[in-house]
Amino acid sequence: MSYLKEVIANRRSIRKYQSQSIEKEKIIEVLKAGNLAPSNGNSQPWKFYVLGGEFRDLVCKTFYEFAKDYIPKAPYIPAEKKAGMLEYAKDFGGAPLHIAVSYEICGDKIKDDEALMAASAAVQNILLAAYDLGLGTVWIGGEVLTNKQVLAKLEVPQNHALVAIIPIGYPAENPITPPRKDPDLNEVKWLA
Repeated sequence: MSYLKEVIANRRSIRKYQSQSIEKEKIIEVLKAGNLAPSNGNSQPWKFYVLGGEFRDLVCKTFYEFAKDYIPKAPYIPAEKKAGMLEYAKDFGGAPLHIAVSYEICGDKIKDDEALMAASAAVQNILLAAYDLGLGTVWIGGEVLTNKQVLAKLEVPQNHALVAIIPIGYPAENPITPPRKDPDLNEVKWLA
């Protein structure tokens, strides 16, 4: 297996972090990887925000306020996992920093979709580069991405939307690979 395939295969979503701070050089490397993502017409429609301190705390608080009502009622979450998920939701497992990623929107559905795709590619690059540097991450979505207080505090431009909040830090866990829905790719349609 090539090294790239190994990184892709072994990267996991981390939900528990060590309290150790992250070297700025590693964060810069991760952001550089995000900045190398493909984009339609080389538009590079993303912006990155590195969140610590009060900015990180606001994101955590906002997410938890939503999660404490949502998680107990979510029918797809097994009852035995709800308490752990609520605990995690308080501070994203203690990740010392978060990286937020936004993308430019203009009101044109096709261009906005292309920008979303490009920003999502940037997020994937960030996740893989972080793993390569010994860091853990998880891709957070949901209500926190559209919360007006969060958007204002992060100074997200009016013509941008958030695609991800990425807690990042040194992992304090090594989760197993969850099973794939179609591990043998039986559902792939070959149309050639």
